[in-house]
Amino acid sequence: MLLHLELGGGTVTDGEQSITVTRTVRAPAHVLFDFLSRPGNHHALDTSGMIREAQDESPIGGVGTTFLINMRNDFKGDHRIENHVVVHEPDRAIGWAPGEPGQPAAGHTFVWRLVTAGQDTEVSQIYDWSRNSDPEAQPYLPLIGREQLEHSLELLARATEPAD
Repeated sequence: MLLHLELGGGTVTDGEQSITVTRTVRAPAHVLFDFLSRPGNHHALDTSGMIREAQDESPIGGVGTTFLINMRNDFKGDHRIENHVVVHEPDRAIGWAPGEPGQPAAGHTFVWRLVTAGQDTEVSQIYDWSRNSDPEAQPYLPLIGREQLEHSLELLARATEPAD
């Protein structure tokens, strides 16, 4: 079943194992991509309360690279996640798939798509858990919901839009 809703802040599409949230942000795509490519900024967008800090502040490299984030959640406590970069198209899209350090990604992804719309950018955040391979995580999926993704887009807009 696919659910598609038009909301005041943007668009939400829910699939059986994915959620997509879209809104227009008053910032150019290159500014958004730069912000998203810096793991140290991810805590500012976290609406789950799980991200503690980036292990490395360097910008995310291309597809196949990884970056570490210190996390905390109810079923694993304090732990570290190794994010595998699965999408890296400068100023167009960036995404990663979390996993245990030194292990393959667990099968859920977070992808940000950027589409230039004049001076603004249409931003979509896609959370997909359809390929989850971690049986311990299965009862907790989805890890975050639609409202959290919408709020994350709002936080991205606040962090990147020029002051009025």
